[in-house]
Amino acid sequence: MKINKKNIILSLNLTIVFLLTVTSSAFSIPQEARHKAASNLNVVNYARNLLLTIVDSNFRGSWVIDPDNWDKAAQTTQKIQKSFDSLAQVKIKSSPKQVKEILKNPTEIRNNGKIWVYGIPNDDGTYQELLEVFFDEKLEHVIGIISFNPKNIVENIGVNIGDQIDKMISAYGEPVNEKDFIEDPDNKNYLGLYYLYPRSGIGFLIGQDKATKNLLVHGVLVYGKL
Repeated sequence: MKINKKNIILSLNLTIVFLLTVTSSAFSIPQEARHKAASNLNVVNYARNLLLTIVDSNFRGSWVIDPDNWDKAAQTTQKIQKSFDSLAQVKIKSSPKQVKEILKNPTEIRNNGKIWVYGIPNDDGTYQELLEVFFDEKLEHVIGIISFNPKNIVENIGVNIGDQIDKMISAYGEPVNEKDFIEDPDNKNYLGLYYLYPRSGIGFLIGQDKATKNLLVHGVLVYGKL
């Protein structure tokens, strides 16, 4: 049987191209994942949709107050009822121009301009220094802000990054509706569970400290009403 040398050469070339493609993909996936934005636009959209489902803004049955703590509850009622609309001095409804006036140019822009990232993720994939600003589909105004850096929490929200979960619950109550929780699928280093308070337009990313195993606030999300 006569072997066609041209066919052999063509087969070898196709095999080499295939191997190079597979190898390149295998190495590019971890690299891309390691530098992926910590937060997820789905988290912001989920939180905002949850807020919009509240018909009566004067009542939100998303927490339970211990009857033994009515006095303490009375002291925090005003805080709980407050609707948060700013974080790191950036307000919900702000335009891209206004955000730049406050935070300057972002380190990176993602998702066709809808996510502005300030800061660089650590080499190990953690992201304690990041601040992210989210815009609407038309890129006209801010719909959400997430911070993982305590230096950005300049508003008086009663809780800061690094605080234990008990302090958050003491200030805002314990969500009991399963819709008030959402996982952050990009968060691989912590539990990645957001506690959402729709009436207040604020949420907290709760993570587990690797050393103590305590549950701590690792991120703050503000998505107040437009």
